[in-house]
Amino acid sequence: MLSQNLHKGLMTFMLSSLLASCVTIEQTALPQYRLDNGLWFNGETFEPQTAYVIGNSLQFSPSETEAADIIDLDGAYVVPPFCEAHNHNIGGRADGVEEVVQAYLNNGIFYAMMPGSFALYREQIADKINKPDSVDVVFANNGLTGSGGHPRKLREFLKRRYGRYPEFTNATFADKGYFEADTLDEVYEKWALILAEKPDFIKVMLLYSEEYQERKDDPEYYGLRGLNPEFLPEVVRLAQAENLRVAVHVNTDFDMAMALRAGVDIIAHMPSYRSPLQLSDETIALAKETNAIVVTTLSLAKRFEQRDPESYAATIAAQRDNLKRAHAAGVNLVIGSDNTRGTSRGEAEHIASLDVLDNRTLLNMWTTRCAEAVFPGRKIGRLIDGYEASFVVLEGDPLADFDNTGRISLRMKEGQLLGSSEPKAPQSAQR
Repeated sequence: MLSQNLHKGLMTFMLSSLLASCVTIEQTALPQYRLDNGLWFNGETFEPQTAYVIGNSLQFSPSETEAADIIDLDGAYVVPPFCEAHNHNIGGRADGVEEVVQAYLNNGIFYAMMPGSFALYREQIADKINKPDSVDVVFANNGLTGSGGHPRKLREFLKRRYGRYPEFTNATFADKGYFEADTLDEVYEKWALILAEKPDFIKVMLLYSEEYQERKDDPEYYGLRGLNPEFLPEVVRLAQAENLRVAVHVNTDFDMAMALRAGVDIIAHMPSYRSPLQLSDETIALAKETNAIVVTTLSLAKRFEQRDPESYAATIAAQRDNLKRAHAAGVNLVIGSDNTRGTSRGEAEHIASLDVLDNRTLLNMWTTRCAEAVFPGRKIGRLIDGYEASFVVLEGDPLADFDNTGRISLRMKEGQLLGSSEPKAPQSAQR
């Protein structure tokens, strides 16, 4: 009798578990939204499709179950979310992060890369980012440089002039606001400290590295130098052993070539963001060969547009030439601004104004390529079956008029509709 009852009980439990799992499957398969009459970007053009949001995923094949809500897009244009591949306005301080996050979301920017921030502030704002109703962010924390190298002078200036980083003094910035090393032994020592802060990727500073020996002990170049370029291959080896990518700040063609030869993953600035520097054909070919990600940051030049219009005009000419040749060579260009007072929207608009790249190329740089650069392996940046249900709806065709990227009528992130506001930039720098 006992064995019969046990058998009966076991069968009842198995049947109830199976029914419960069936209910769960049916519930998770039920679309929350059906989106009708939308024109969806496929990387080349816009095509009319009906889309379904199931959980946090997109589906374009017909659903057999009725959607909970139906949204009529009325002929609007749907693109992947925009992206920011270089900034410092999240993780540069603890206060004001809500304003900066809202500026990103208002502009349709859902993903951001911060190659220079404080682990302390990152911990303090952890509950405000990387969730469906906020921006998703990866951090390098702070970078590896040489003694007196960038960003030491910048940290001290921002503290003195604007009262930034109140938790730190100039003396306590070391190994928190930057990591300085002048020998390989010091690189290994700092490496342990860098890893202890659990970065998402590694940042290294190369500044005028062709002049490293002349600059390293000269007080005139305080803040205008970086790591010994000979150490970079070893840093890349260390990072690869930890499954971490390496992004490098570069100022010159020589810096960029050295970084690419060392096998880095990301060039954090395209040279000509601060001077009329033309990239060599050899460096452009190397960028294509290594498939490194090259972040633009070209709108930084606008900082001296009024102060030195002649140099600015020459820099713009160099930017046009570099972009044209890099794009023709197939370099993996992505949009990043390094503008702590704004977002990558200003960078995208600046590059559009150069009139070198067509709108399709620029849109892909700002959406698909950038998202895949910031979060490699994650199913974002494309509007296809099984990818995250994250997208931006535009009132007009951005391929016909790039200004339409600012005419946003709807935002959805990971299957959740976001509140809409007028696009605006943050009011204060947060580097």
